[in-house]
Amino acid sequence: MQTSRTNSSIALAALLLGTSASVAAVTTESFVLDSADAFFEGEHEGTAVRSDGSIQLGAATERVPLPNVPLAYSMARRGDTVFIGTGTNGAVYRVKGKKIEEFASTGELLVSSLAFGRDGALYAGTLPNGAVYRIEPKSGEVKRFSVPKGAKHIWALHYDKRRGQLIAATGPEGKVFTIDSIGRAEELYKAEASHIMALAGDDKGNLFAGTSDAALLIRISQNGDATVVHDFPGNEVTAIDVHEGRIAAAANLFKTPPGTNFKAEAPAKAGPPSTRPRPGSGELWRIDVDGRAEKLVARKDTHFTAVQWGPKGEIFAGSGHEGRVFKVELDASYSIWADVEERQVLALDLRSESPAFVTGDGAALYRVRGGAPKNAVWTSKALDATFSSTWGRLTWRGSGRFVFQTRSGNTQTPGDTWSNWSKGLKEPGRVGSPSGRFIQLRAKFPKDDDAELRAVELFYLPQNQRARVSNVQGTRPPLKRGETTQRPPPPTTLVNLSWKIDNPDRDPLRYRVAYREEGQEVWRDMFSEEVVLTDAKYTWDTNSVPDGYYVVRVEASDEEANPDDRTLRASDVSEPIRVDNHPPRIDQLSERKGQVRGRVLDSLGPIARIQMSIDAGPWRDVFPTDSLLDSGDERFEAPIGAIGAGNHIVAIRAFDGSGNQANREITVKTK
Repeated sequence: MQTSRTNSSIALAALLLGTSASVAAVTTESFVLDSADAFFEGEHEGTAVRSDGSIQLGAATERVPLPNVPLAYSMARRGDTVFIGTGTNGAVYRVKGKKIEEFASTGELLVSSLAFGRDGALYAGTLPNGAVYRIEPKSGEVKRFSVPKGAKHIWALHYDKRRGQLIAATGPEGKVFTIDSIGRAEELYKAEASHIMALAGDDKGNLFAGTSDAALLIRISQNGDATVVHDFPGNEVTAIDVHEGRIAAAANLFKTPPGTNFKAEAPAKAGPPSTRPRPGSGELWRIDVDGRAEKLVARKDTHFTAVQWGPKGEIFAGSGHEGRVFKVELDASYSIWADVEERQVLALDLRSESPAFVTGDGAALYRVRGGAPKNAVWTSKALDATFSSTWGRLTWRGSGRFVFQTRSGNTQTPGDTWSNWSKGLKEPGRVGSPSGRFIQLRAKFPKDDDAELRAVELFYLPQNQRARVSNVQGTRPPLKRGETTQRPPPPTTLVNLSWKIDNPDRDPLRYRVAYREEGQEVWRDMFSEEVVLTDAKYTWDTNSVPDGYYVVRVEASDEEANPDDRTLRASDVSEPIRVDNHPPRIDQLSERKGQVRGRVLDSLGPIARIQMSIDAGPWRDVFPTDSLLDSGDERFEAPIGAIGAGNHIVAIRAFDGSGNQANREITVKTK
């Protein structure tokens, strides 16, 4: 999504917002949604968001929930009957038509994979105890069939027609096993990785395995030889599908390796098992017959949990974060083809005559129906205007007779405190939702296969926000007490004023600065009204004001961006600032018994330094009689020291706290 800010005239803002020019702001902003990412962030009911930045009609689906089942993880089909492996009680459900029933129970935590064997039986791979169960397809009778040595997780099952055996991908030792007709498991391949997460085979007897720890795609030939087909970015190849010699693979990046949330035994009361951390980032790859690997889709916002070739050469992929099915075309363009209410799409069966897929975080079977979906709707995410705003005109581009609705509120997540959906807007026009910080758009699609939405723009006027002024300070070159190696900086009448600004809506600001002496009530402007100050600093020349302590007030106004009745002002005052432009004076300077004596006086004080020089020699510091430079009246006595006989010039200089300097000299005659 892009948000654009336009410097419109008051008249244009009034036209867009339907208000009089006297109350319209100078600036109007807008939400512009015209990219794939902006549309991806919304919700899609029967609509497909394409990677080219448009929305079209998507898949028509029918949801078949599995009551009281938290997770549907795997699926297999026999004719018009679908079998679904679930968690957390390790049951297999059978769905035929509208009839849903628990068909078999393994007693494990999760049925992670299903496959039909040569004998027509249904085989279920489970975890966390690494067992394969044989299920009679008619009666549902369950028997523990095989427990491959060292396996705790059966991640995938595949029936290999060439070998006439069941193949199991396992962890945490990263092994592939062949299982014969009586359940004997023999190690076929051992990977360096901890887990073999995905498994598929071609019609030549080659197996393809995806690993975790390193995202490798490995080809295992019929005689057991293994070669790496591709080393993907990330740390897991989660899903593989092989069709007509081509491979589709999902490679993901997770912070935590899979299987870490499973214990050796399933707890008595377990919530939904978490096989992988969520969310990860994912990539979809296509590997052609000649071995060329091509990255088709890369998403930072989700990982991919399932992948399958479609009947026309397209690729479908289930996501594990927001419950979506991606469709990747032959030219590598892609769309969100289906968006469901559950968070995960975990298994796909979309190449059959009755395509379907299953979901986790609330188990359900989704049947994909032919034809255009009914009541197709795209809903934007909640758009944040930052401040409470008045909504203006909604416009869109596309083909088809769309109907738009809006609702608004002041919470980031739409809820009961939001307004109801507005009346349908069939043509571009002003939004009827009440003012608020957040707004959501909804587009109802026509029953037209050619309907396409390409861009949406909503104008709005944010409520003007008051800028805040703080930390008003005045500084001048400081005089460091005790500094002996350098001459103090020369005095100056200039005070550098600065202040901090909190400007929530970033309106251009104008500043006015005034001052008054501490204890007075009358403020005096530092400069005339013709001077427009826009920087948060000002140099004040104090040459024309008496010495003393002054308070400075800074006012910030957003009048440059708003008409008078909408202008907001705020001000803050400084701590008292010392103004001292007059030097101290040196009185009662005399010499007696080898001591130079005197008195330094300053109207504001304190005296910062007293120094003495003899016959233009180096200056040396002189301490006052009480050793403390802490007032505007300091007496001093300083020994002249050993000097030759004759007349000598003794110079005294004194500095006040602002660097102002006083000088006096006396002639001293020594014997």
